[in-house]
Amino acid sequence: MGARSRRLLRFAALATAITLLCHLFVLASSGQDVMRSPISALSTSEFGSLNALGIILFGIAHIAAATALRGLDHGRLWPVARLLMIASGCALFYVAYYFETADPSALVGPDANDPLWIVATMTGLAMGALQPGLSRLAPRVGLFSTISLGVWLWLVPIALFVNEHWLGAYERIVGVIYVFWLGGLTTGLELALRQRVEPT
Repeated sequence: MGARSRRLLRFAALATAITLLCHLFVLASSGQDVMRSPISALSTSEFGSLNALGIILFGIAHIAAATALRGLDHGRLWPVARLLMIASGCALFYVAYYFETADPSALVGPDANDPLWIVATMTGLAMGALQPGLSRLAPRVGLFSTISLGVWLWLVPIALFVNEHWLGAYERIVGVIYVFWLGGLTTGLELALRQRVEPT
């Protein structure tokens, strides 16, 4: 189970990195405003399908990571966290579909990314549910996840003050925390597992 978990964690980390690269490429090629343009607006650009692909890959990364965590069960909340991660991944599939099929007028303005709030809520809950087990399984990864959760929660009330002038910037800050959390979680756990099986 350890080797399989490590492979899944490596895949999830790679998929997460590709997600970030897809976003950066589409953003650069679209010429949209980093500060003002919401993430959903990228789906209306020339390479909008690549943006959707990145979101789908990110969803797959969630499911792969949750599957890997099955072999590392640590506590009563661990299965709950895994289910939340799977649910987040499936919700991201819907987000990608929504961004691709919604009327372009619905993908601008303060309500453009409403489906992402569902994902954000489940992700925050997953972070919290993983925390006790991570602290025992891999303390450094647990600390990293604790910091990520703290920033995640700190960003929630700021959303009340976001306006159209910096909506894109806010969403991308949240997105960076999100991507780095999943990437750091999967990479850190893979390294922790490797150290367990390699001789010192």
